[in-house]
Amino acid sequence: MPHMTQQRPWWTLAYAGVMVILAMLMVGCGGNAETEPAVNTTIGRPPSTTAPHINDNTGDTMQTDLTLPIRQGGRPRVTDGIPHVQLDQAASDEMLAELSAWAFSLDGVVERPSRASLPGARALTVAPELAANRQAMIVGREFAHIHPQPNGGGSLHLRLPADQALEVVDKGWGEWHPFAVDGTMPGMVMVYAPRSDEDLEVVKTIIEASVAHATA
Repeated sequence: MPHMTQQRPWWTLAYAGVMVILAMLMVGCGGNAETEPAVNTTIGRPPSTTAPHINDNTGDTMQTDLTLPIRQGGRPRVTDGIPHVQLDQAASDEMLAELSAWAFSLDGVVERPSRASLPGARALTVAPELAANRQAMIVGREFAHIHPQPNGGGSLHLRLPADQALEVVDKGWGEWHPFAVDGTMPGMVMVYAPRSDEDLEVVKTIIEASVAHATA
């Protein structure tokens, strides 16, 4: 006589189905997700090993090489995610003050509290009487912001034309922002905080390029 398979009661099958659904919901909610941003500890290259796809449609913006020197020394540690924060090699308080005073003295630039960064960040915005290049903005008329101490004081987020952003990253002066990597904000980079007077002059060159891009 052939072996007969005993059928399970209907309520056991229903119970199993409910448990499967609950398990799927727990996975989807990320119950064990980390609350702190992951830290990139790789020195000498940006967090993303793959450069974002360059698709620059910034209208009539003229792109020229910045002719930056190679940045000496290792790259600072930076968080991989959002918030995107430089964790070491911050500028001194004096250098941060000098950088900020210079940046907010530029023609066409108005200081505002940043709408796109941590509290205390100071935004560079296009003056209201000037036309703003929408492809260069982070939010509203804000195209860059300077981070305060202790959150990577002196580092900046800003947007540049594609080739200039690539030069900043390739020559070690910054790295791609996660929103540039995912294509949300092409040309957005973190510029590392200046460590010396020589660094400060290079950072000024990059900021001037961002201003030109924002007001093109």
